[in-house]
Amino acid sequence: MNKRKNVLIIFCDQLMKYALGCMDNSEVDTPNIDRLAQRGTLFKSAYSTTPVCSPFRVNLVTGLYNLESGADANCCKLPEGCHSLVSDFNMAGYQTSFIGKWHVGIGGNRPIEKAFRAEFQEVMGYQCYNSFLKDVCFFDNDNQKHQFDEHRTDVTGELAVEKIKGMGEDPFLLVVGFQAPHYPEEPGPKYNEMYRERKVTPRPNYSGLDPFIPTVHPKNRQPLDQCPNFRRYGNNIHEYLRCYYALCTQIDHNVGRILDQLEDSGKAEETVVLFTSDHGDMAGSHGFNGKARSYEEAAGIPLIMAGPGVPKGIEVQAPIDSASFLPTCMDMVGVEMPEHIQSRVRTGLLEYDDAKAMAFSSFVTKNWCMVRKGSKKLTLNYSTNEPTMFFDVTSDPYEQKNLVTKVMEEAESKEMLVALLKWKEDCRTYREKNFKVPITTE
Repeated sequence: MNKRKNVLIIFCDQLMKYALGCMDNSEVDTPNIDRLAQRGTLFKSAYSTTPVCSPFRVNLVTGLYNLESGADANCCKLPEGCHSLVSDFNMAGYQTSFIGKWHVGIGGNRPIEKAFRAEFQEVMGYQCYNSFLKDVCFFDNDNQKHQFDEHRTDVTGELAVEKIKGMGEDPFLLVVGFQAPHYPEEPGPKYNEMYRERKVTPRPNYSGLDPFIPTVHPKNRQPLDQCPNFRRYGNNIHEYLRCYYALCTQIDHNVGRILDQLEDSGKAEETVVLFTSDHGDMAGSHGFNGKARSYEEAAGIPLIMAGPGVPKGIEVQAPIDSASFLPTCMDMVGVEMPEHIQSRVRTGLLEYDDAKAMAFSSFVTKNWCMVRKGSKKLTLNYSTNEPTMFFDVTSDPYEQKNLVTKVMEEAESKEMLVALLKWKEDCRTYREKNFKVPITTE
């Protein structure tokens, strides 16, 4: 009898897809993630359906677009009556576990209460506390606090390693959420030293904006000139990038530890691995910091799949969005899913590059929605449906030539406009029918 396949999902927080060696960035060291791409499939055009922390997590475990669920802001939760796909793994006899930063339903240095766990059987994590060096607390299934004196990234990796070590014979779904490289940029000393004085290059569309963003949990020391992080990289994009890349390398080291343990446990050949991020990082590109924008730096995210059934060493150019991530994994390991989610499966992209494939994204708070097809990307004003940005991302990778005036001149762009409007309406219909959750712009 063949063993059931496992699923391991590793996602980062605010990891821009261009901050990886396998995405052609020679200034950052990510050898373990690069090797994962070499032994699997690298998706070059993946998108977060809503490039903000909490909405991505709800989207990941439900397979619903955030316009369908209404989960469109930080600290959002699964709406009442919303089905978590984790429960389908539970029904199929899987061990289901989450480790790391969750940030669903509430923020702060707090336990992941049962009401917010999305049906994970076991958790070892926290809601949202943006410090890597102080008050590193993880909370277990009984909401008991475990405090550590190590860097938060290393603790997350170690807990994932120990979880894999303790896995029995039952198949598992393990989701690991790293907080890094989300601000504040606080790499461990070893990694900080690796990047000291290293040459780093801002993206050509960098605007000169100060890359520093203050944190809420915990609150930054005021005034800012007394804040250690601001004093390190405030108004200094080069130092920001050094710290950011150092965190990326620290993540990479821990991803390597997790993958090594998977090998040592004899489970690698029967485990589908998916590596991604909740959103990217504008880092001053186009005059913005952080996330929440439809530009490639924020809405675009890394995506690598590897394991049984995944072709090795190939790149997929066709767009894919995060509503498809867990349904695709479920299809690959044979876990049944609700009928309305089956259309989200993108296993076919592992076999051929679909020129008709589309990916969708939106963030109503910033009043936009977006579609990507082929090399083209169209963004609309969410309220008025007016096209605001239209780019050919292949010929214009830094999105500096807005072709929006030509949207109504080409058949392909008009087709994309029709598809985006239909997607938006279908999401509204689903939301109102199932959850009656309003979405309003600020």
